[in-house]
This record gives sequence, structure tokens and C-alpha cells, in this order.
Amino acid sequence: MKITDIEAIACVWPPPENHFWTSFRPIGRVSELIVRVHTDQGLVGIGEAHGAGMPFPGIYKQNADGSLEAEGASRVVVDVLKPLLLGEDPLDNERLWENMFRLNHQRGWATAGWGRPQIMTAIAGVDIALWDLKGKAADMPVYKLLGGTRNTVPCYITGGYYQEGKTISDLVQECETYADMGYNAIKLKIGGVSVEEDVARVSAVRQALGPDMDLMLDVNEGYDVPTAIRAARLLEPLNIRWLEEPVHWYDRVAGLGQVAASTTIPIASGENAVHRWDARDLIMQGGVKVMQFDCTRNSGVTECLKVASLCAMQNVRLAPHHDPQIHGHLVAALPVGEILETFPTADRDPIWAELFTIRPEIHNGELTLLDRPGWGIELNEDTLNARGIWA
Repeated sequence: MKITDIEAIACVWPPPENHFWTSFRPIGRVSELIVRVHTDQGLVGIGEAHGAGMPFPGIYKQNADGSLEAEGASRVVVDVLKPLLLGEDPLDNERLWENMFRLNHQRGWATAGWGRPQIMTAIAGVDIALWDLKGKAADMPVYKLLGGTRNTVPCYITGGYYQEGKTISDLVQECETYADMGYNAIKLKIGGVSVEEDVARVSAVRQALGPDMDLMLDVNEGYDVPTAIRAARLLEPLNIRWLEEPVHWYDRVAGLGQVAASTTIPIASGENAVHRWDARDLIMQGGVKVMQFDCTRNSGVTECLKVASLCAMQNVRLAPHHDPQIHGHLVAALPVGEILETFPTADRDPIWAELFTIRPEIHNGELTLLDRPGWGIELNEDTLNARGIWA
């Protein structure tokens, strides 16, 4: 089997109308890079990516005549990776990954104006498409291809965003709605108000939902180290499952390690890790006990499997960030797989609501993977035409 063509389509949705805020920033435009790898046997692999290589204006630019032109990671897929991969066997994912990754440290890698974030996001989309092809060629779902025997995966729901006029009573009511949906794990946003106010918010949710509801807290890098330690100590009595990205971006390894050593709450991080070496540092120096490596953001499945091996050696659990339709296969297949992230509404996650005609379903806090080859998903062509910008 040989690769005959590669497509890149950047799908873009406007910012949510309800203005969901994390500690420092609102949720902006939602985007997903779709990669389709075509072969001479008629099989087509579907990949997805998002993240650092896709910020605005990193998806498209608007020309003087009002037309839109793709750029950023989607252009890297077509202009840089496609010529490298045409004619190759798509099942040789390890060798192809190394060839793509090598662009980051070769002479002239930036001559076309691309940076490493765009390259790593593009690699993610292509590599994930190659794994879809692997599954389709073997007539197996990816989770079975990886040796998995279960097809259900526990999920948590991410909510508790800061919103204008939202009270603690509103927050409690929101979380009660998630419990009514069957979830027994909820992740709340903190770090956008004083530590004391956040402790009051989390305490109210804990009191309302009781001791059996798992609560995770996501600071989105909102604290300096002393504030993170103080917050963690105040939150410890509330039985928190994990504390996520508590430290500012510039101190996300050594500073994170100080926080981890100062609290009994397990520390989670890794959604911004670009590769296995970032993950290694977070585990070995940052004290991370829950690794959130996002293969749809950087590097793809081939690299995530190496991260998972590192987690297994260090007794760290894998709970990937974002895109449960992809990460569900990894969590189901790998012994270190822990749980998946999901979002509550189409307003917050239009990708889950609009991008697919066939995808896994979530009921009572569990995602059930489909017994279809590859990722098992089918794209909604109407959505691609309405939201997509072809590179």
C-alpha cells in the first residue's frame, strides 16, 4: 500500500456566545485540523489535530477580496509533509514519524516560515491518520490493534467555567446537572478569583454532591508557586482527585515539582507537552502523577505510546486532554489509561456535536467505542463544507 495524496482541512467555529473563562483567558474560536491520507488501495485515513500550531491567524488569512486562505499547520501538512510522504507505505508509522520529526532539527527547517508549533501540530494530524489506516488495513478498531480488550472508557466532564453573573448557587446547579447526566467525575476551573473564593466555590460543590463525586480542579497555569501551595493545602480536605496545571507557564516543571512535594493532592499536567522529553521532565522533575499528553495537539499516537511507556515505568496514570474520539482508543487499550475529558454542550464543544456522522457515544459517564476499523468515525461532509478551509 502506498500514499497517493494528503488533504488538510482547517475547520473553524466562532467563539462560544456564553464567554467561558478559565483563570486568565476566555475560550476563543474552536478549531480542528482534519487530515485525510489517501492510498492506492482506496483506503483513506482520518486524522485530527488542534493546538499551538493552529492559533489565529495560524489557521487562515483573509485576502483582500474577502476569500480565505489556509496557513499554519494545514499548510505544513500539504506543503512540507505531503511531498515527504507521497509514495511511502502508510503502515511504516515509526519510520515516517521520525522523518517528519527530523524536520525540527534539520538545516533549513524554518526557511519556509514555519515554526516548530506548526510542524508538531501537522505531525499529529498526519500520524493519527496513519493509525486510522493501520486499523482499516487490519480491519480492526485501533484499541484492538493496540491490544485492548475493553470497549468502554470512563469519562469526566469539564465545567465550572467563570461566566459573567454566575454565582456559587449557579455553579452548584450546573454540577448537579452533570450528576443527573450520569457523570461521577467533574473537573472545575479555578484560579480566576481569589484562592478563598475558589475554595468556597469548590466546597459548595462538594457539599452538594457528596463524597462519592470525584472533583478535579484545573488552574490553567493561573498561580505562582507560593499561591499554588497555599491553594492546594486549603483544598486538601475536600478530597480532590487531581490539581491540574497549577503553576504559571514559565515555571511549569521545577515550580510544579515544588507544589507536588507540598501537597497530598495528585498533580496533573502534560496537555502542553510537545513530545516524550517534555513528558519525561514533567514526571521526573515536576512530580506529575496524572499525565495529560494530548496526541491530537502534538506528535500523534506514535509518540503518545512512548509517553505511556514512560508513565508505566513511573507509576503515572494517562488521562489525555481533549478529543475523546481519538484518545478513547488509547485509554481503552493501555494499562495506564485512566479517564477521558468531555465537554457538556455544543456551545462549548461544537466539534463533538457537528463534525461527525458516526462517532462513539457517551452515556452515564462512559464512552463506548465502536467496533469499526480504525477510529470508527465518519466525518460530516456538510460540516466540512460549511466550516472547512482547504489548504
